[in-house]
This record gives sequence, structure tokens and C-alpha cells, in this order.
Amino acid sequence: MAQKWHQETPITGYESLKGVDPKFLRNMCFAKKHNKKILKKMQANNAKALSARAEAVKALHWKHARAHIATERRLCGAKAKAQAKTQAATPAPVSASAPTPNGAQAPKGAQVPAKAP
Repeated sequence: MAQKWHQETPITGYESLKGVDPKFLRNMCFAKKHNKKILKKMQANNAKALSARAEAVKALHWKHARAHIATERRLCGAKAKAQAKTQAATPAPVSASAPTPNGAQAPKGAQVPAKAP
């Protein structure tokens, strides 16, 4: 690695204010304070605007969602009524196999006996 033969000047974040007009310095301090106040106001206004926008979006979203929920409920209600009508019209099929006691299951691979002609 090469050695540095020159010295770099340290970079400072501000300039020296020696010899500057004192009136100008005083004005500068007031300007800084004023800028801070304005910045705070702007941030508050932005926050208010963002929250208002979020509220509007939320309201629109819920309005849209409510419409979807209403249509779903309407459709599901019609389906349920139609299904209930069809079940009431047709009697339940009687099983051909002998009823098994509660809790007992038919062995795996067992088939329903075929009816004799």
C-alpha cells in the first residue's frame, strides 16, 4: 500500500463565521428558528393529510367490501334455500347394508352384499 505524502485537510460541516456582520448572524439565528417552526408545521400538516387519506381509503375499501359481502350472503341464501327444497322433495335413500352399532365400522375392503334376483 502506498504511503500518503500529502496531508488531507479535514472536512468540516460548517464554515468559520469569524468576521461576519453581527446583524447578519442574528438574522441567521432567527431564520433557523423560523425554518424549524415551519418544518414542524409542514410535518404536522402532512401527517394530517396522510391520516385523512388513509381514512378515505379505508372507508372506500369497507364500502366495497360490504357490497361484496351483501352479494355473497344473498347468493348463499338462495343456494341454501334451493338445496333445502331439493332435500325435502326427495326422501333420503335407504341403505342396503345392515345397520352397524354406533362406533363400529365395517372392516376395510368389505362390500355391500348384492341383492338376490
